[in-house]
Amino acid sequence: MKKVLVLSLAAGIAAAAVAQQPSSGQSGQSMSASGQETLNIDRYKMALSDARKKLFAAGMSDLTPQQLEAFWAVYADFEKEKNAITAARVDLAKKYADNFQNVSDAEITSLLTDSSNLQKKTVDLRMKYYGILSQKINAHAAGRFALIDDYTTTAARLNLLNQLPIPTNSNAAVPANK
Repeated sequence: MKKVLVLSLAAGIAAAAVAQQPSSGQSGQSMSASGQETLNIDRYKMALSDARKKLFAAGMSDLTPQQLEAFWAVYADFEKEKNAITAARVDLAKKYADNFQNVSDAEITSLLTDSSNLQKKTVDLRMKYYGILSQKINAHAAGRFALIDDYTTTAARLNLLNQLPIPTNSNAAVPANK
């Protein structure tokens, strides 16, 4: 099952990364740069959601039909809440990437606070749905749900973080190698 999860996640993240690239057949004249960027961000968010759903489908496939029915009913609510957090995380990353060269200390603090709050919301959401699933199905299946969510969240965050520029401060002293 782990191999299926890894392959599915890799495919999902690859799709997400491809979704961020402008379509080669689309000219800049037919859509503004900001319109294309918004479309790419929306595609990225959808690709992440689709990859996550595929991983859950693979990871929960050994449940009984009744358990699967209960799982997918609960997952629908989870997905709505998770997608809202994912959208906020992507929007925050875009805000940072668009302004990283001209960000004040106060703005950096605000961005980091917002990022930390999203991480807390993610963990709180995972625990909320772990509790619901452990009551509706069982603790083992709910634990697998939590593990898959943690895995997909971590992979998606790393993918997103890997795309962000790292600011440098030309006035700061660079530590010498010892």
